Amino acid sequence: MQALLFLVLIVPAATAVLLMLFRSSLAVDNSRWVAVCGSAATLLLSVFLLASYHATGPAALESGREPRASSAPAEAVIRPKIEYVQPWLDTGRLKIELYFGIDGISVTMIALTALLTVSAVLISWEAIRDRAAEFYAALLLLQTGLIGVFCSFDLLLFYVFFEMTLIPLFFLIAVWGGRDRKWAAVKFFLYTLAGSLVTLSGLLYLVLYVSSQGVPLKNPTNLPALTAWLKQNPLPEALQTALFLAVSAGFLIKVPVFPFHTWLPLAHVEAPTAGSIVLAGVLLKLGTYGFLRLCLPLFPDAAVAIGLPVIGLLSVIGIIYGSLCALAQSDIKKLVAYSSVAHLGFCMLGLFALNLEGITGSVLQMINHGLSTGALFIIVGMIYERYHTREMSELGGLASKLPGIGISMVFISMSSIGLPGLNGFIGEFLSLAGMFKANPLYSALGTTGVILGAWYLLTAVQKVFFGKLREPHHGDHGDHEIEDMNAREFLALFPLAALCLFIGIRPGPLMDIIRPDVELVVDRIAHVSAGPVPGAPVQPAAETTEPAQAAL
Repeated sequence: MQALLFLVLIVPAATAVLLMLFRSSLAVDNSRWVAVCGSAATLLLSVFLLASYHATGPAALESGREPRASSAPAEAVIRPKIEYVQPWLDTGRLKIELYFGIDGISVTMIALTALLTVSAVLISWEAIRDRAAEFYAALLLLQTGLIGVFCSFDLLLFYVFFEMTLIPLFFLIAVWGGRDRKWAAVKFFLYTLAGSLVTLSGLLYLVLYVSSQGVPLKNPTNLPALTAWLKQNPLPEALQTALFLAVSAGFLIKVPVFPFHTWLPLAHVEAPTAGSIVLAGVLLKLGTYGFLRLCLPLFPDAAVAIGLPVIGLLSVIGIIYGSLCALAQSDIKKLVAYSSVAHLGFCMLGLFALNLEGITGSVLQMINHGLSTGALFIIVGMIYERYHTREMSELGGLASKLPGIGISMVFISMSSIGLPGLNGFIGEFLSLAGMFKANPLYSALGTTGVILGAWYLLTAVQKVFFGKLREPHHGDHGDHEIEDMNAREFLALFPLAALCLFIGIRPGPLMDIIRPDVELVVDRIAHVSAGPVPGAPVQPAAETTEPAQAAL
């Protein structure tokens, strides 16, 4: 199992390095095949990792059998089931490790990342012909950074991979994007970098504070050990609030939460289709994942005091505002971009309900949004490749000419809306149900986003695919050259659509994987008031020193 964890991180990075080393000699076709082989191998490894985890992790825990001897403290909120630990930096007073691991939440996000990367490579097959090797290398490096974030259990390592994702996406937008690609790339980079630096400042202060307490915690960047120590020795209220706000900065921008969302629509519109797929499908989830992985376990008091009244309110505003902005768009890609602002609002709403239903719904919505919105961007890319426009006023009745794409658009739109029986329903329902228990008003206001979502998506479907056939002038191309979905596009889209249906009908297996780890976070929040009093004598915490032996 450890080998799988290591390989799923190394394979895309090695493929990217291979593409860059031989970029001058690789033809476009060869670059494509190297990229698709590397991304497909990563997907296969992630599926094996997910299957092995499901077989040996939660199932064993529920039956009372520990699948492996965990080195994480028993009282830690974060409890990776599979881990790989190697010394990295040791200054005597401070020890930093290469601490990789997976739990139920991270293993599902790794699988989602791998799947969407394969779809992104396939959908770029004909669209990217200039500097193809560099393009696919950047895409695979982005995948490496994303997987690295999801399997990092050291604060410094987490931040390194978190920042690493900026560089390849910056080049994907700036080099292969649209007309305003340079401004979109710069705006994306500056916004997210500014927030990340504030996050880094908060994390550094936390580490220095813990190191100054004279406790036997040689590695305060070790997330399980740090969480266990903070559980026994809560931070002073004022300090906890300040650090929560600082660490949250980068995550709020990455989600993005209103009013930090302004970089997102521009980045989506200018990014190539592959960039939009990965950006919407996975990269935005780094924000919600950061809150779940860091902010809630490390600063539970502040999460209760600030999260629900402040971030919950911003999430509700984001749902309504994003939906209204989507309704006003004429560019279908920009419409889908604003829909991401609204749907990520549901993730944040469920997350800061701070109960089992809400956080479970939030994690499910992270996955569901990645599938449905990634599929929507694939379909928009198909339309743009054929007609070189995304303006809904120039399109109409395309279902009669492109029935495969039309059927796919209707199906995925229903999934994104949250139609019962499809994946979007269960995530939104649990998020709103959890928030209803915490704040009925926020839940009621959030429900309007479902109605508005149906309004703008069904309007877009009606304008583009139904009614009288209306196509833009496409120069010398004859009508016979505009063809329906081909086998490659079907292969990129079908797995996403199939998972939308499967999760909607049977969400149980997915919920079984994430439930134990969600319960740990909920337990941390639920017992905040019953924990040790801030300012109490400092207690030692167990160390994570040796890698555990994972069982296959």
